[in-house]
Amino acid sequence: MSSKTVKNVGIILGCSISAKILSYVWEATLAAFLGASDQADALYMTTSIFGILYPILDLGIWKVFLPTYKAKLVEKDESGVERVANISITFFFMISIALVLFLIVCAHPLVMIMAPGFEGEKREITIQYLRISAPTYFLMASTSVIGAMLQCHGRFLGSQLREIGSHVSRIVYLFVFFRFMGIYAAVTAYIVGSVFRLLVQLPFINWKWKFKPNFHFKDKDIVPMIKGLPAVALTAAISHINGMVDRIVASGSATGSVACLNYGHKLMNVFSGTISTAIGTAVYPTMIQHIAEKKTDKLKELLINVISALEFFIIPLSCFCILFSKEMVTVAFQRGAFDASAVSLTSGVFTGYCIGMLFLGISTIVTNVFYGYGDTKTTLYITIIGIAINVALDLLLVNLLGVFGLALATSLSAVIGVCIRFIFLKRYIVIGYKALLIESAKILGLSIIACGIPYVLVTFLLKLNVYVSLILSAAICGGIYFGLSYVFKIRTLSFVKSLIKKKSRS
Repeated sequence: MSSKTVKNVGIILGCSISAKILSYVWEATLAAFLGASDQADALYMTTSIFGILYPILDLGIWKVFLPTYKAKLVEKDESGVERVANISITFFFMISIALVLFLIVCAHPLVMIMAPGFEGEKREITIQYLRISAPTYFLMASTSVIGAMLQCHGRFLGSQLREIGSHVSRIVYLFVFFRFMGIYAAVTAYIVGSVFRLLVQLPFINWKWKFKPNFHFKDKDIVPMIKGLPAVALTAAISHINGMVDRIVASGSATGSVACLNYGHKLMNVFSGTISTAIGTAVYPTMIQHIAEKKTDKLKELLINVISALEFFIIPLSCFCILFSKEMVTVAFQRGAFDASAVSLTSGVFTGYCIGMLFLGISTIVTNVFYGYGDTKTTLYITIIGIAINVALDLLLVNLLGVFGLALATSLSAVIGVCIRFIFLKRYIVIGYKALLIESAKILGLSIIACGIPYVLVTFLLKLNVYVSLILSAAICGGIYFGLSYVFKIRTLSFVKSLIKKKSRS
């Protein structure tokens, strides 16, 4: 990775951390207001349905629009750049209108399918929440296209601030209106957040471009994009179905199971999502460029560095989260209606998801290579296999391990999915797995030592407040891990240090 890429990773990482913290504040506020109640289950089932449809607009746009738009920029075709942008925004906005109407009209059968365990009033309020929040989709398409445009122009800060604007507006809205509207303040807050998600990006558009609706969907540059969208969108949607399957199975379990699955998954994403999203977002345009220029060696080097970086940061983080899961859930959520039983249930779910943290990140990076080569079918088939494995494991493990088994099933299916992706990756690029496996084994060993020492210390020797013990443990773990990484010459640490020195000299 170049120093410029590292800079972009830093920008995205900083914004992602801020967004994840705000996302946590949002989730913690909802947890305090709603706890693990029927209303919480209904609200999170609604957002889970959105989680399947949202990739059609966001991830789908990022994978098919960004390469087309970037190619026009590289060619310095100003008229083509504007044409592609305007047709794309028009096209995806029409799709968003169709999705809003679909959610309003088909809310009842959707809830019947997605939450078969919901009955009576619980089912009815879920249908109601889904219809009320449906207009959230009106501006999502425009927001995603503009975000991709900002990234192509190197305006990573502008593209990432949208999530911060969305979270801040939702949190403020919820605090102001919950006392008057109750749960409906939380439902309508998603609409408010979608408006601010678009508005915060607009000031960063400082190049010559003016939006004019353009309905020429048969344009030679747009047709390939539209043809590739179904496979990309379906792949993204199916990936999110893994989480939806967990909630479908959990809907027949005890009250609060769906909400606790959501809390555990959100908390895991605060950490893994921050790192993998920052790295994946920053390197994707560079991947596209290497593939377009047929620089296989540079693509191979970039891919190895990215996977190594994910291993270096996520493996110790996973170990820490698994060992201190109860303490982290307690600090994150235990207040208001979120009691000790909810902590116990959520911490188990959090542990199950953290086991697959690394593999979820690697899956995203490897999938980007397939998309870069225009191969959307391979990822679709792999994802379908993954969802089938997850369903089978869900049904098996939920009876043995309860809700924890659902999260564990998702992690195990992610492990298998990564292995399958690496097999098919050989069609385009061959990387040395031996060096990566040796490096990951070293990192895992150092991580266990670094996390195990503070765990023993605060669990058996010191009796401290949960907040103090968690902060102290994180500090000790970080110090030991980076110290051991330096002593044992972990390659990724040396690589990052060299980039920092290179950047400081430039």
